[in-house]
Amino acid sequence: MKHCLPLWLLVLLLLHGPGAARATAGPPATGRPLAEALNPDGTLRTGAAGSFDARAFRMGTAPDGRPVFRPAGALGAGDERWQDGFGLPNGADGTVHAVVVSGANTYIGGSFTAVGNVLANRVAKWNGTVWSPLGTGVGSTVSESVAALAVAGNGEVYVGGRFATAGGITASNVAKWNGTTWSSLGTGAANGVNNGGVAALAIVSNGDVYAGGGFTLAGGVAASNIAKWNGTVWSPLGSGTEAYSSILTLAVASNGDLYAAGRFAQAGGVSVNNIARWNGSAWSSLGTGAANGVTGNLIYVLAVAGNGDVYAGGDFSQAGGAAANGIAKWNGTAWTPLGAGMGYSAVRALAVAGNGEVYAGGFFTQAGGVLANNIAKWNGTSWSSLGTGAANGVSNDFVYALAVAGNGDVYAGGGFTQAGGPSANRIARWNGTAWNSLGTGAGNGLNDDVYTLAVAGNGDVYAGGLFTQAGGVAANYIAKWNGTAWSALGTGTSNGMNNVVFALAIAGNGEVYAGGRFTQAGGVSANNIARWNGTSWSALGSGAANGVSGDIFALAVAGTGDVYVGGYFTQAGGAAASEVAKWNGTTWSPLGAGLSGGTYYKVVRALAVAGNGDVYAGGDFTRAGGAAASFVAKWNGTAWSPLGSGITGGGMYDEVSTLVVAGNGDVYAGGGFSQAGGTAANGLAKWNGATWASLGTGAGNGVNGQVRKLTVAPNGDLYVGGNFTLAGVTRANGIGKWNGTTWSALGTGVHGSANSVVASATGNVYAGGIFTTTGDGSKVMAHFALYDPAAPLATAAARATPAAQLFPNPAHGTATLRLPATAARQPLTLTLTLTDALGRLVRQYPAPAGPDAVLDLRGLPAGVYLVRCGELSQRLVVE
Repeated sequence: MKHCLPLWLLVLLLLHGPGAARATAGPPATGRPLAEALNPDGTLRTGAAGSFDARAFRMGTAPDGRPVFRPAGALGAGDERWQDGFGLPNGADGTVHAVVVSGANTYIGGSFTAVGNVLANRVAKWNGTVWSPLGTGVGSTVSESVAALAVAGNGEVYVGGRFATAGGITASNVAKWNGTTWSSLGTGAANGVNNGGVAALAIVSNGDVYAGGGFTLAGGVAASNIAKWNGTVWSPLGSGTEAYSSILTLAVASNGDLYAAGRFAQAGGVSVNNIARWNGSAWSSLGTGAANGVTGNLIYVLAVAGNGDVYAGGDFSQAGGAAANGIAKWNGTAWTPLGAGMGYSAVRALAVAGNGEVYAGGFFTQAGGVLANNIAKWNGTSWSSLGTGAANGVSNDFVYALAVAGNGDVYAGGGFTQAGGPSANRIARWNGTAWNSLGTGAGNGLNDDVYTLAVAGNGDVYAGGLFTQAGGVAANYIAKWNGTAWSALGTGTSNGMNNVVFALAIAGNGEVYAGGRFTQAGGVSANNIARWNGTSWSALGSGAANGVSGDIFALAVAGTGDVYVGGYFTQAGGAAASEVAKWNGTTWSPLGAGLSGGTYYKVVRALAVAGNGDVYAGGDFTRAGGAAASFVAKWNGTAWSPLGSGITGGGMYDEVSTLVVAGNGDVYAGGGFSQAGGTAANGLAKWNGATWASLGTGAGNGVNGQVRKLTVAPNGDLYVGGNFTLAGVTRANGIGKWNGTTWSALGTGVHGSANSVVASATGNVYAGGIFTTTGDGSKVMAHFALYDPAAPLATAAARATPAAQLFPNPAHGTATLRLPATAARQPLTLTLTLTDALGRLVRQYPAPAGPDAVLDLRGLPAGVYLVRCGELSQRLVVE
């Protein structure tokens, strides 16, 4: 361990323990909150001294051995086996679409689910030192996001976007956070707005909230894309904009006038070009005749200066009839461009500083002819960059949001991962001289989705996907984890690929093969596949004939060293090859007539090589070598053959996504299907060489969603990753285990989808995918996680589990579970379950909203059961 715990902290931990925040009784808090002594990644801050109260935290161990502290939260049963320390050291794991500064606090909203090392569903607060969530945030699915934020004078935060819930309550695309709880804007079915949701919010001095977007109803009242909430009811602003238009941005002037812009030709029946003004009773245009507003495309963003000037940014070429490249100013009388503007690229963000300087962000490389990477400053006369040389501005992606603090600091949010050169995941601050990330530390998570994992013989784990950083290190779409830290495959700007990696495979000599959708690997030309020898990248083939002609989704290496590739392509090495091919170290060759047909796409998603050299292929195809084969087939080196009647059912997702061959030769297939060989098999099936069989019986066979990846551990256990919540009848979020007889969960699993799962020779299980925490949110694991099945589970005494009351017990018909008043409960993430004596899920109940939960026991056989709510558990006898 690199850092020893000071005596004062050891004493507090002994007194209070990591679970004491959930204890039923204890002495009053002493000392300052431990949060003051922590870095954003949960490690101890250098130089911190004094007495600190640790009762609201639990202690864990980072991958490098250092102690880390996390908010106590709820630790799900079995989650002790998930390794901590895979958070993000700076910024968010998804795009930031909105930024607003209020006093010392900065609020961000977007499509992220984790910021720094805390769970934060699509909205979070930065207080200048640490990140914190706003309760349980908004939304619960990957399609939901926050697009707009506004802070009222009383500090209340309004959030708009596309989401159905906020803090667990129904809130249709708009909600309010009062600093403690969430509330909807309206009641019942009439809360919020419908259809396309909210794209913009603005608050006037009297507290009225204006919302703009693509909706037709607000609070159940007809409102064409714009409406006002007065704290009690919604009302339209005249007739709004015309049908099938949208309002993308709002801004309020000091006199109370509201400016709305986006893509529309009418406002309140008045002819306008994408921008209009509402004076409280009527709409008007900004300019006259055909020269009013902007033309050429649309307006994304507005900002109003202290003197009343209105700045508009977007993807347009004219303002007021005059040339204006992406940005222009309205002074109340006429439109003027801001110099030469940004060329043909779009301006997505604007902010005006107290001194009148205007900051613009978007996706551009020049502003007024000056080199400026996606962000620039206008001083009233000329443009300048934020930073110098190639390191100016931000890289990799758009700037979607800007805000200026009272001290002049500029906050930028978007999809970028670098600001001025240093790592900054989607949010950064410009202090007038240099760029800074919001948060520091050694979090070992990845900053975007993982699609594939592979484990080498020495235990190194390779990850491929959409990410560009691993553990704060620049790593373009591929990286290596050595058990302690991440490293890139290559150096400088030539590390990794120039686009996404979908598949990985490791040869017996340790060489790594990567496939996906890219044209370069380490700066070397490589068509969708490349080889890493531990030092450098090389292509498979030469000239224009290297690699394959389309995406690679599957790789497998035979014992002979031959490399098999599958995907969506028609050529390999310049020769015809239908979706599957072989590289023998020198040349490419097809596998007979290949694979063809398919319900939606003819594509190979999975490959596996058996010990005897047979190659199994799975995907969305209906023919193999010209013969019928339903989504799965075998190549014996000479010819293709089907595996019985193959896979069927599942509709659009009935393909085979993953294959693995066990030590005894059994082949496991996973995907989105519902039948294998005519037998019911939910997403999973086993082929023993002659027949198909399901994994489990009755309604409990397989999983209740799509399987993305399979791996077999050294002891023969099958681990399954994907997008599901049940394995058999066991709650298993995204990942589960089949031991040949029964299903079991890995703690509370992951909060999302495990796209890839691999097991090492030591038995450790690694998962990568679209997730940021454990299933109950108690541990942050940004897209990468390590599960040790041999790690000891904490005892009830060590975890200081508070007592719960269950009565009557024995029970018949109903029973009541009474939670202790001081227990930490998270109704959004904790589930209330009833399992039998063998641990099988019998019933699941709604999460308790209060201290009492009534359990319906009707129809249950007499026997002994276990009632669980998070970490709380009670034995129940049913008569």
